[in-house]
Amino acid sequence: MLRLFGNSTIAQVIVLLAAMALMWARPLANALPMAPAAGYAPLYNLIYAPGLHPIVAVITAMLLILIGGFALNLMLVRTSLTPQNNLMPCLLYCLFMSATATTLSPMLLANLITLVIMHLLLLRSTLLSIPHDKIFGTAALISIASMLYLPMLTLLIAYLLVAVNYRLYSWRDWIVLLLGLLAPYLLLWAYHFIVGDLQECFTLTAEGLSDLGVHTGRMPLLSMIASVLLIAVLTVSLFNFWHHLGEKTVAWQKNAVTVVMPFVAGLAVLFYSHLFPVNLQFFAAPFALSGTLLFAAPSRHYGRQRRPWHTWGLEILLVLMLIAAIIC
Repeated sequence: MLRLFGNSTIAQVIVLLAAMALMWARPLANALPMAPAAGYAPLYNLIYAPGLHPIVAVITAMLLILIGGFALNLMLVRTSLTPQNNLMPCLLYCLFMSATATTLSPMLLANLITLVIMHLLLLRSTLLSIPHDKIFGTAALISIASMLYLPMLTLLIAYLLVAVNYRLYSWRDWIVLLLGLLAPYLLLWAYHFIVGDLQECFTLTAEGLSDLGVHTGRMPLLSMIASVLLIAVLTVSLFNFWHHLGEKTVAWQKNAVTVVMPFVAGLAVLFYSHLFPVNLQFFAAPFALSGTLLFAAPSRHYGRQRRPWHTWGLEILLVLMLIAAIIC
């Protein structure tokens, strides 16, 4: 199956759609309504209030994941992080986004905003930094994502690591970041001040941010094994990514680190969500790149031809991952 990626676009699209159909067959058969807001989520509540029909919510979730996957794939190709005519990033993104998803949820929508943030932060010229308008936009989008799912404020951790990578140390950079973070919340607080419940808004926000803990849930043994397999592949792919990062150009390294850094924010979000079973949506975008580098590695490495058993092993692993995502 790996041979299809990078060769036939039509075949890749067929494989991608077939994988999505298999992963979403059970949610479609037993359609659930939109997931309720997880804590304080004023923006998500506006979407949740009308109450979509369960089947509409499930189909919308599927379509948003596909759109997000194609958008991420296009970003990675345009910045030369992955080869052209290769939909492996889209497949891996959809696989992780769909593994634990059953319907439209705050995490799913907030993850889409993460893709827009990546779009702003990726370098597309010889300059190895980003302008102030993109810093402001990134910070504002982090605030908006937190209005869908409050723990997404942990994206600030990822941004700070990217800022170090881009050497955004000046006081102007920090002021622009702060203004960007405050802008959406100033509008929200102004609204709550007008309606007279500003104190309640502050209280709910503080309670949501302080609700840290280690939460675990029960899951069937087969689902647990499937989840462990996906986590193991994610871990291996990240180690492989960091091991070979130094072989690339500086611009490639900076862009790649920008894509992978939300993994750190995902780890922090787990303390607001379930540590197990793991919500793999938080790691979908980083895995789209690191997993592609693992599965679509060049045939020659260090002057040696890749052995057939290596290719077969990766193909079997990819199939097992799809089965695991269906089971989860």
